[in-house]
Amino acid sequence: MLKIAVFGGTGYLASLIKNQNKENKNKYIFFSRKKNQQNYIDYKLLKKNFNKFKNFDYVIHLVGSNQNKLIKNKNLIKKKNKITSDICDLCLTNNIKLIYISSLQIYKNYGKNNLTIESKINYKNSYSQSHFKSEEIIKKKFFSYKNTFMILRVGNIFGFKKYEKLPEIHNNIIHKLCIYSLKKKKIVIEKGFLQRTFIPSQIFVDTINTLIKKNLFNNSIVNISYKIFSLKEVAYLIKKRLELILNYKVDIKIKKSFNLKKFTVSCSKKFRYKFNKHQINHDVDRILKNLNK
Repeated sequence: MLKIAVFGGTGYLASLIKNQNKENKNKYIFFSRKKNQQNYIDYKLLKKNFNKFKNFDYVIHLVGSNQNKLIKNKNLIKKKNKITSDICDLCLTNNIKLIYISSLQIYKNYGKNNLTIESKINYKNSYSQSHFKSEEIIKKKFFSYKNTFMILRVGNIFGFKKYEKLPEIHNNIIHKLCIYSLKKKKIVIEKGFLQRTFIPSQIFVDTINTLIKKNLFNNSIVNISYKIFSLKEVAYLIKKRLELILNYKVDIKIKKSFNLKKFTVSCSKKFRYKFNKHQINHDVDRILKNLNK
């Protein structure tokens, strides 16, 4: 049985890993800086506690603040840099492999132009800066070591097997629109033309499990995408699912809408998924049913 430490263990992405199918034989332990949690961790003292992690095989690094917090306090980037550096040292000390979850929002033209790993980085955005600096720290720390880390730049992950009242739920595009539609019986979209890439929760979990199971660590960065929608398309998708599964009708108001050519995301063959609309519908349905309870 593999032993996996998840740092940032009370966030939305951690909840998806935690609530995955029980068939997974790996042992995940979730660490959080929240003092009321079972596996509380003080990241300031992480270096003094490296020995506690000597029997772990992998670390999943999910620590980081959302865009709203970073806009208000850019010092949070420095704090994350220190945490990332210490996590890298922990992995090197104990011969642990690292998975870092970055974001496609790191790119300057996300939602506009086709994206590859070589695409330009958005250095002005605080959220993008936060992820990019962590990536640079990881690459520098592991420079002399082979097959020790993977950086996954992911799109907008949505859905859940088990609903948990987490703050991140409201920051998620699809979750936010689902919540609003059920409360207001309408969906209002400011920029219907805006495009994003969306990843069902199970696809995210499958990516993590595949990476570990097949040991696909080659010290590289990969893009993870599934389906690209405009916000207008997302609104009408939610409207359709509401009518089908809950017999609930909503009005849609799109303020700015025009058709743009869909951008593409270049993904590694090892992490490329065949699109299945039922996977998208299934996760949207589950969100709506859980929120409607």
